[in-house]
Amino acid sequence: SLVLTRHRGISQGSLCLASTMARPGGPQPRAGVRPTHPGVVFASFGCCQPREKMDDKVAKAMYGDMADQGVPRKKKEALCSWCYEQAVHYFIKETSTWLCDACKGRTAESPKAPDCMARLEGSGKGSAVCAKSKSDWEELVSKKKQAFSKPRNATKIRYEMTRESPYRHMAQKEGLIRPFVCLVSMSCQHRCLMAIQLGWCPISDEGFGDPHEESWNILSKKGLGLRARCVGGLNKLNPFAPLLDWVGVLNHVASTLYVPSYMSWNDEFQCEKMTAQEGKEESVGVHSRKVEQFESELMDKVSKQQRSKMNRVQVCTVAQLMTSDNLRKLMALQQARGVERHSVSLFAIDSCFLQLARDKHLEKGQDADPVQGDELVTAVATFLSNLVEGDIDMFAEAGLKDVKRPSPDTILNANFEPLWLTLGTLGMKPHSTMARVLPCIILLMMQKEKLRMAQIDLTSSEFNKPSKDV
Repeated sequence: SLVLTRHRGISQGSLCLASTMARPGGPQPRAGVRPTHPGVVFASFGCCQPREKMDDKVAKAMYGDMADQGVPRKKKEALCSWCYEQAVHYFIKETSTWLCDACKGRTAESPKAPDCMARLEGSGKGSAVCAKSKSDWEELVSKKKQAFSKPRNATKIRYEMTRESPYRHMAQKEGLIRPFVCLVSMSCQHRCLMAIQLGWCPISDEGFGDPHEESWNILSKKGLGLRARCVGGLNKLNPFAPLLDWVGVLNHVASTLYVPSYMSWNDEFQCEKMTAQEGKEESVGVHSRKVEQFESELMDKVSKQQRSKMNRVQVCTVAQLMTSDNLRKLMALQQARGVERHSVSLFAIDSCFLQLARDKHLEKGQDADPVQGDELVTAVATFLSNLVEGDIDMFAEAGLKDVKRPSPDTILNANFEPLWLTLGTLGMKPHSTMARVLPCIILLMMQKEKLRMAQIDLTSSEFNKPSKDV
């Protein structure tokens, strides 16, 4: 079958990548350091099509030094001023900046502390901020570890989703209550990672550690929050422009990514585009049938777009691996807990497949071993984990008894690698506006499924009660 496939025009490199999917083994690195990772900006097209067919600029932006075969990658280990973790940083020749392998934040060498990498909060190096130049940096490291290490279970998640606060009231008032409730149910590591992707370091914020304040900042922070990132056109210059609600955010993302100027909305989407007034009405509650349908169709578009970048060998390989016993057990367990076998689950499988294929190939090249079904199901289970105490039991039910996790106090528990790879697969420029927004949207979509796995239903009346003035 491989010979026949090669005759159809698929290169030897693609065949090798299609058959390799396991993350490299070996000793477990300490928190924030993963020496087996290639450390490139994006490395997905290598898994999806022969690299020689790529445009040079795309290759350099996505691969950094890896775009030039045989050139060793320039890297250094230092404290990251974004995530406050000791991490490996890789130099990206195309942008003359560095990339933290733990949180994917843009960094630069700090002239004040050689063992620390400064975070680049703006477009130029003049915006660099060195963590160790602050007198309280050790306190912030301790604060971060304490917030990340808090135990989580379904009871505590329900409490955060239902408790009153000024931030919940503002989210309700401004039509952002649905993403707000999803955000407060996430782990602190996930919220921290989302803030870093949007462009600021939340660890130095006074309210870091309060799920409600963190969530409100992610949604509404001036100039950097999710809502601000979705303002387009002349509205960026108009201080009197109306603030976007949740439907407005989704409309902007959907229109930017999937509705070109020469096409109409109905050419691409089955659900009708909601007007500003309809969006306002549908955004006031945690649950809305129309918004749920819109989100599902948008997630389906992302999933299908990623699948379209995979060649036929990869698609067939994934289909074959989905018949493995443990993956079928995991999918059956998810369905029993209310998770439908739709675009979110398939997106997670494809993303983990591409990541594992990339890692295996970059470690051993042409000598890479074929993937095993157990390796894929472990990656998928970890990717879909909500970091709650019940996850261990769920993994055990699916036959996954030895799922290794990083230390609880590290941002690596957010497991951003498959999603970071997705951005490259979709051809997004690193740290562009949409490359910052889309991961947040996908994480919010995935969180709904994670809540279902924890047997928490967003349609329940306990989450849809009217918010009180606080």
